[in-house]
Amino acid sequence: HDTRLHVLHLTTARELELLEARPLDEKRITAEACVHHLFFDDRDYEMKGTFIKCNPAIKSRADRDAIRRALLDNRIDVIGTDHAPHTIEEKLGSYFNAPAGLPLVQWALPMVLELYHDRLISLEQLVEKTSHAPARLFNISQRGYLREGYWADLVLIDLASPYRIERESVRYKCGWTPLEGYRLRSRVVTTIVNGVVAYHEGRVNQAVRGKRLEFER
Repeated sequence: HDTRLHVLHLTTARELELLEARPLDEKRITAEACVHHLFFDDRDYEMKGTFIKCNPAIKSRADRDAIRRALLDNRIDVIGTDHAPHTIEEKLGSYFNAPAGLPLVQWALPMVLELYHDRLISLEQLVEKTSHAPARLFNISQRGYLREGYWADLVLIDLASPYRIERESVRYKCGWTPLEGYRLRSRVVTTIVNGVVAYHEGRVNQAVRGKRLEFER
């Protein structure tokens, strides 16, 4: 029936065998990878344990690297977050009792920018996977591009501002991050939502509100 299928949260090299390395606009079956599956691998369980428990689970280094490569040849079309802010009390339980999911939105962009710093992906490719492709894939009206007449949803990044993530810098109400103790090399300076500054240099504009997305269908 010429319908479309979008596959979420790819985590293994084996899954990638089912996908085509073609431009987004030529495909009816598309795919997404999450930032934590691009960043962590099974070696991180020793230190992070239940804090990186998610569904589907974080897999081997070989699987993580295969997912990264699939971004480059267009088998994976978009990058997502799957933000899931469980409380720290819930995550401190045993592995089988702790809920699956990680709070990720605050550092999602600096996380994927680590791929740029490691020379694994270009800035242009990251913009495509995080902004352009999602807007085209879901036919989102007037979003995802820097174009006259489009809503100004922008993030200004300092690419040369390394820092160590501490719990005190967490802005989630859940109060924790699986990235505590990690060092990132890019920092969000300013966030603009619908043309209004929502965040700048550590200060949040509480008056800013989002708008309902519109779709071209």
